[in-house]
Amino acid sequence: GMGLFSNGFIFDLLEPRYISWIKNPGKSITIAITAHVIYSSIIIFGVSWIYFGKLLNTPDGQFWNYYKYTLISVFVITVFITAIIYLKSFFKAYRNEAIEAEKLKQEAISLQYQIMQNQVNPHFLFNALNILGTLVDIDTQKSKEFIRELSLFYRELLNFKDKEIIPIQEEISFITKYIYLQKIRFANNFEVEILINENLKGNVIPMSIQMLLENAVKHNIITKNKPLKVTIGKLDGDEIFIENKLQPKKIVAGSNIIGLKNLQKRYKFLTNIEMIVEENNGYFRVTIPLIKLDE
Repeated sequence: GMGLFSNGFIFDLLEPRYISWIKNPGKSITIAITAHVIYSSIIIFGVSWIYFGKLLNTPDGQFWNYYKYTLISVFVITVFITAIIYLKSFFKAYRNEAIEAEKLKQEAISLQYQIMQNQVNPHFLFNALNILGTLVDIDTQKSKEFIRELSLFYRELLNFKDKEIIPIQEEISFITKYIYLQKIRFANNFEVEILINENLKGNVIPMSIQMLLENAVKHNIITKNKPLKVTIGKLDGDEIFIENKLQPKKIVAGSNIIGLKNLQKRYKFLTNIEMIVEENNGYFRVTIPLIKLDE
């Protein structure tokens, strides 16, 4: 009995490394059943053979005939015990997965709200209207183009609010509108170099690259003497990087550290790969993994 109840101990050893009821249920049940059948068979037949066969001197040829019902009964009890272990493990994993999914869902809503709030806050609108007011007096055609790009930017922003992921090319198309609006504001003092092939496949979290661009604008000095260049490119693996030279402002209003942390958690959940945020040699770089639907 003690040997069979140690099935739980065996399962505890296997579970962290080999058992994943949510991601690989078929593989998990195969590993669990195989391990328990082998272990239980050794315990049941080993102990029974020592007790009945050796201590009670049962002839080897009569061993099965005498004790087959006892052994079958023990196997049935073992199945019942292991079924309880499996069910407990499965429901624990399912509960944790549901809690994590709900938590990430709330964080996703929070992140989308933060991004949208940043784009409709008085400071952003003030800058946009200021630029528009200047353009109307200088270049009517340019002001019309600015209004069109601003309206397209907000329309796409609203389209993204209910989406979990979007193709990388849609995100690139979206950030070009954001870049256009910032170029009107900063002229040649702000430059974004996009080194991503138009045939690149993969998905990203909506507005994630745009948010990182916005962080670069918000946290760095952008002047004629200190122009800001941001590079967006692809690494050898399925990863995108956004990098800029560090030209930190002394005072930054509305820092978005929470938004970055939320973004990290969501990419980790969707890809099981870390989103890396690092500062090296005077440069700030964020590396995000592409989301592959077939995985």
